[in-house]
Amino acid sequence: MPNSSENKIVTLFSGFIMELNNAESADEILDALLRIIRKVVNFKWIAIIDENKSVVKKYPKDFDVDVSKFDELVEWAFSNKAHSFYPVGEEIVGLLPMIKGDHVLGMILVGLEEEPKVEEIDAMRVFSFLSATVAENVRLLEEVVTKNRLIEETMNYLHSILDTFPEMVIVVSEEGEIVYMNRRFVEEGDVEGLKDKALEVAKQVIETKVRGVGEYESNGQFFSIVAEPLKYRNTYQAVTTIMNVTSTKELERLKKLDRMKTEFVANISHELRTPLAAIKAYSETILDSLDMLDPETLKDFMDTIHKQSIHLENLLNELLDFSRLEQKTLKLEKEEVNIVDVVRDAVESLKEKAENNGVRLEFEAEEEEIKAFIDPKRIRQVLINLIDNGIKFSKRDAKDKFVKVRVEKKEDSVLISVEDNGLGIPKDKFDKIFDKFYRVDQSLTYEISGTGLGLTVAKEIVELHGGKIWVESEEGVGSTFFVELPLKGED
Repeated sequence: MPNSSENKIVTLFSGFIMELNNAESADEILDALLRIIRKVVNFKWIAIIDENKSVVKKYPKDFDVDVSKFDELVEWAFSNKAHSFYPVGEEIVGLLPMIKGDHVLGMILVGLEEEPKVEEIDAMRVFSFLSATVAENVRLLEEVVTKNRLIEETMNYLHSILDTFPEMVIVVSEEGEIVYMNRRFVEEGDVEGLKDKALEVAKQVIETKVRGVGEYESNGQFFSIVAEPLKYRNTYQAVTTIMNVTSTKELERLKKLDRMKTEFVANISHELRTPLAAIKAYSETILDSLDMLDPETLKDFMDTIHKQSIHLENLLNELLDFSRLEQKTLKLEKEEVNIVDVVRDAVESLKEKAENNGVRLEFEAEEEEIKAFIDPKRIRQVLINLIDNGIKFSKRDAKDKFVKVRVEKKEDSVLISVEDNGLGIPKDKFDKIFDKFYRVDQSLTYEISGTGLGLTVAKEIVELHGGKIWVESEEGVGSTFFVELPLKGED
């Protein structure tokens, strides 16, 4: 049967194992080690030093342990990784290295009044070994926990930084899933269709591994989307930034509008000055040389003054119409008329101009009479503008230049088309040509007369009739403008 001393060691060993299991730090392990050794042997003092020979634990706490007194013994014990007991003065000093593998983590120094028993030495050696093993594992665990905490703190810090960004930021995985989104996206990213567009750009970037950009517009809001490829482990992700650039777009629009207004003022000044200069020159000639002018020359001069006066009147009327449209004061005077006659009249009024420019002007109608409820004066104005543009923007050196006007009756509407084989319009300018002050080719501003308001006014007039106007064109081939008007309308 085991004796009482052995039973005591087993009991202490079991208790120590439990304490080690409950320990959450290296410091708690060392405290448990001090307590257990106090129960194994009667000592005067005990101290635990680290591998740098600094005291980390001691008992009694107020006992002054001078490790330098045992420096040679400590150095030997560290080097040989051996447990030993030596008489030092009137006491026995025990040195028990705390070993984990080939590494000495520290050492237990204990001052005894007498040589310890063999079982006591063995118990202390086991306790020191277990303490070293558990302490090293706890230390490693603490390092992992510390690193994880640092990683988590760093992640939280980065998230906080990203949350302060004025842009929306998302990270998209190869599977097309959003794996991260900053606060700005959470708060502002619910714009209809925006998420889908951002994912579309991100997926393209993940596939191509090349930076991608995109734009999205919704209900008057404009967004710029930029995605950058990011290699993460063995996969690619896309860091996608979304910025609301509505204010920037609006500023650009206002600057562009201001620039166009400046160009318009310069252009209209030129347009007004040309007929005025002609009227002034011819009228001065008549006044100065009236007695010397023969009737035929005088008639030619007066005819020129008359034509320039009409041109000036048309310019002023166009400006007045634009002003009324801007102020929403333009009123239509609708009546039921034969729209074929209205179109034919517009064509006939420009026959001479077409001939003078070498342009063949043709008119075609499926039926001789198509009744429509319109303002004939305003629709004639629209058609004259479209036909006049077809003549003005014809190719200078083309042998066969034409403008073809057609009228076609639909079920509830009438479709008028004005086709030419002139300069044509780039596709990206289709929508802009109806903007106020806009001219497709600014280099033609002074070559080809006009205010730049004709199509704007035409579009407004057509839409006031409940109709629509659009263009189909190929640059260098020609253009076809379409005007569709309802046959019936409200007065």
